[in-house]
Amino acid sequence: MKNKNNLSPQEYYKRKHRKRISAGVIFFNEKKEVLVVKPNYRKGWIFPGGNVELDESPREGAIRETKEETNLDLKKCELLCIDYNCENKIKGEKLQFLFSGGTLTQKNIKGIKLQKEELDEYKFIKTKDASKFLDKPNLKRFIKCIEAIKNNQVIYLENGE
Repeated sequence: MKNKNNLSPQEYYKRKHRKRISAGVIFFNEKKEVLVVKPNYRKGWIFPGGNVELDESPREGAIRETKEETNLDLKKCELLCIDYNCENKIKGEKLQFLFSGGTLTQKNIKGIKLQKEELDEYKFIKTKDASKFLDKPNLKRFIKCIEAIKNNQVIYLENGE
């Protein structure tokens, strides 16, 4: 069946604008400190995660990326935040999902093995020190995610607000 532009459904949807999607996971240790990783391809620290692949849900992407980057084997994770971001005009629009990975045990932490192609190190930081490590967009999302955790809710943001 053709549409008003005489395109097949495959051609029509191929021409539609696509948004980039990324998914990350927020983990805590038993001291309530948050896990951050230091990528070697950009400045600053981020949460484990990355780009969601074609035909992969954001949750599946978060679980896969976490396993690839840290060797942490998540069985499940709960959605905390969706942030629609269009501040970077070069990169375009992006949907960023953040999930809760819960609290890691000492055994989990000892099993962390970083993906050397992308990450240089990891550490656990105090929530109050997040501004020393995270860039402004990640910090804004993180602060909102802490509120979401306290209120047992999921939040939607636009450019971190």
